[in-house]
Amino acid sequence: MTKRKRNWADEASETLPESSSQPLVNNETKDAGVLDVLPGITRKITACGACRKQKIKCDMTDGPPCTRCRRRGLSCVLNKSLQSLVEEVKNTEQLQNDIQGIHEALDNICQHLSLPRPRPLLTSTEPSTHEEVKHNQNEEFERDQGDLDGCEISPPDTPSAVQAPIDTFLDIAKLGSPGSSDNSPGSITRQKQNAVQQDLVTKGIITFEVAEVLTERYFTRLDPYLYGICSGYHNLQQIRNQSPVLFAAICTVSSLQDPNGQKTYEACNREFRRLVSRSIFEKHDLEYVRALCISSFWLSDASRILASDAIRRAADMRLHRGFDRLANPTDPRLLSADNTLKSTHVEINALKDRVRLWYLIFISDQHLSILHNRDPLLRSDKEIALGWETFLTQEDTTDSDVRITSQVALLVIMSQVRELLGSDQEARIPQSLSNQIVHYSRQLDRWFAKFSALFKPDPYIGDFPKCGLQLHYHFGKLYLGHQVFKGLNGEVLPSHFLTAATMAHEAAVAIFDMILHESNLQHSLVGMPHYFHIMIAFAGHFLLEVTGNYHAQLSISSDQDFELIRKVLVLFETTPSIQHHPISRMTPGLTRKLRECAGMLQRQSMQDMSTLNVGNDPVGYHAQNVHAQVDSQPSAFSFMESSLVVPGDEFLFADFGEFTFPGMMSNATG
Repeated sequence: MTKRKRNWADEASETLPESSSQPLVNNETKDAGVLDVLPGITRKITACGACRKQKIKCDMTDGPPCTRCRRRGLSCVLNKSLQSLVEEVKNTEQLQNDIQGIHEALDNICQHLSLPRPRPLLTSTEPSTHEEVKHNQNEEFERDQGDLDGCEISPPDTPSAVQAPIDTFLDIAKLGSPGSSDNSPGSITRQKQNAVQQDLVTKGIITFEVAEVLTERYFTRLDPYLYGICSGYHNLQQIRNQSPVLFAAICTVSSLQDPNGQKTYEACNREFRRLVSRSIFEKHDLEYVRALCISSFWLSDASRILASDAIRRAADMRLHRGFDRLANPTDPRLLSADNTLKSTHVEINALKDRVRLWYLIFISDQHLSILHNRDPLLRSDKEIALGWETFLTQEDTTDSDVRITSQVALLVIMSQVRELLGSDQEARIPQSLSNQIVHYSRQLDRWFAKFSALFKPDPYIGDFPKCGLQLHYHFGKLYLGHQVFKGLNGEVLPSHFLTAATMAHEAAVAIFDMILHESNLQHSLVGMPHYFHIMIAFAGHFLLEVTGNYHAQLSISSDQDFELIRKVLVLFETTPSIQHHPISRMTPGLTRKLRECAGMLQRQSMQDMSTLNVGNDPVGYHAQNVHAQVDSQPSAFSFMESSLVVPGDEFLFADFGEFTFPGMMSNATG
């Protein structure tokens, strides 16, 4: 009689309690009852399917494949037993518990940082899941609705002093004039939100002690470089109460100058970018524009975006009209009786602050125009830039006002150079413009002579104002003179441009010589705005290209130029700074460029020596050999390999384009 095989149902009927064999009310009760009993099963499958089929012993140590399957090349599969399935269920439950714990921790962090809460887990067993999802959606809707309440109506009324077509439309549509009025409903809503808005400290991104250090560094070391644009603030709490965005900008810029502040900079910069990106459609006050302006001078990777937003908001606020009110005080309040002199003085200071901020935005825009070879965005209101002398005639003019107007006067000259000679074209400059180059060179000389007599030491940054004035003078000469190399394509420099080319070379040499010998400038390498660093990098790249391709025609001593650059690069390498600082970003690539130019001249010298006929022309050989020995001197330079291979090795910043000189990159023999 054939014995019937026992199946799992028979085993379960013998093992499970009698109540469990009856139909259960629901699946959850059934699953719970089964799981309570199944862990009692202890039998496990330890043989693979192939061995079980042959009914032979399966030799398996640490899992498949077994010895027989490995030897025969068979597929070794270990079927899972009921006990293995139960253990997997237990492991899945433990994994779900771990994920639930991580999700709860993430939810607490998001609540602490005032961030949107994460979506609930799909496997969550909490009964209030649906309610929480609905609550989170309501919170996001309320926050977005609050943001929309502070949004500007697009387009706003024109910042022009005369009526524009949009003004007529707004009057007809009865939309009013939103602009930047402090009494508009949207502005009031935004002011209420700012009153309770959290900042870097309340969010726990940085501690109060770190915030004090960062703000103190900015006020004493960085703000003087920017002509004291935040001199109206005196303590940390005042900034935090006034503008969280300005507070974030100051902390970000300050941490960038801390050699040990890499993590702090990354945290502050991340929060600052988040605040700016969320504010693109929001209305903000003058302090928000101040924050954008400050950050555009130091944060090179975002300066163009920040400056363009500052220009748009400054125009909507009619920031440029402050200059007219100062130059032509026709407002009756400015001519009031003696009992209102105090309020008049306050208003005049407020107007001066607006004019200073406008000048800073103008300077930032012009700097970026030079660095990016593009037209400036702020092309109107030139009379304000040209009227800097009128601003200096105002009472209570400070040394910072002299410095800021000197920069405006210089950039007016450089903008004229750009408009005449072109900024984004590689066409060769005609000979007829050689006299104009001489004219602008003399204007730069007069500019430097005028303001060098007016500059005084600063109590915080010492004699840097005079050093900076001289650096800007050399930057101007370099920017003017390097134009004559455009479109040459390796050809010899025309004789009528030799003076301008020599001027540019001498300016580049003077820039590196100042860095090497001016202690005030060395102390400011970490601290001064990024325009200085990028122009220094530009000067170094230009100097190497000119030395490598036009040393004979311009009578340049290549060994002296290379040695000067090498010493400055050693100074840069020994200057402590974080990896995001311009000094750290430009030094490795500039060192590599120096090595390439030195090697190129050495190879050219060796080729010249190999083609000389010593026996037939000993005098000619001697003369050329002396020149070859001079040019081969850079081969004696020692380059540290560790300084050449650096992660993220870039000489140029990605958002500033390539510093290339097509006219110098060909086989120019001079």
